[in-house]
Amino acid sequence: MVARMFPTAEPHALSIAADLNTLLFILDDQFDEHSDDSAGIKQSIQFERLVHALIGIMKRNSIVTLEKGGPVLSAVSDFWRRIRKLGNLGWQVRFIESLQQAFAANLWRIENVNRSQLPSVEEYMKWRPIFSGASFFAYLLEAIEGFCLPDYVFLDGKVQRLIQLCSNTICWANDLFSFNKELEQGDEMNLVMLIRNNRDCSIDEAITAAVNIHDEQVKQFETLAQELPSFNMSTDLQLSRYIHALSIMMKGNIDWSTKDTERYHFTMLETA
Repeated sequence: MVARMFPTAEPHALSIAADLNTLLFILDDQFDEHSDDSAGIKQSIQFERLVHALIGIMKRNSIVTLEKGGPVLSAVSDFWRRIRKLGNLGWQVRFIESLQQAFAANLWRIENVNRSQLPSVEEYMKWRPIFSGASFFAYLLEAIEGFCLPDYVFLDGKVQRLIQLCSNTICWANDLFSFNKELEQGDEMNLVMLIRNNRDCSIDEAITAAVNIHDEQVKQFETLAQELPSFNMSTDLQLSRYIHALSIMMKGNIDWSTKDTERYHFTMLETA
């Protein structure tokens, strides 16, 4: 998956991204599964403690061993020790902030699950790209692919919107690929299922609506990518490359989901 999303990364950097991605999939599966082993991570207090420990490791550059901290904390410590060598201080701050936002959004997710309460489509679309980790993967791209953009570039409204659209479309595509798997597990926190429930429509109509949302935001990305702000020649070239790399992430997610994995249960339809 990370090779699809970061195809020009050096093997060393790619292995770091793969380790993080594997850990995130493990944690995501624990959220989705209904078993005694996964019950702890679904409790707000325990999750907040975990988040506090994880962010603390990054902010203090702590080294945590498997014996001292257990598998999750030691894995994060190992990841951070390696990845922070690839990015400057500004990148480290952006990445940690995006990770904190993702953890905060997951608390919202946990509270909804614990109350057996499904959000509105609009509320879900606001939180989904954040709690999924798609947002901080856009910042991970900086370090993994070796971009050196000035910090002020990421404060630009158009750049922020392009990062958001990249994150959004990755999530909407994932929801289309994964809703069968999640439905089998009793999890309806998915764009397709929420559209069906909120609009009282058929599953085929919900799929079509979700596809339209995805495709419309891809078009917005393509349009906005042609209207990038100008800073200076060197920065403009780097920014253009970075935005193109975001589009590769979007396509890489689809290619992995449809060609490389058996994680999801769906059938691709031939189109005329």
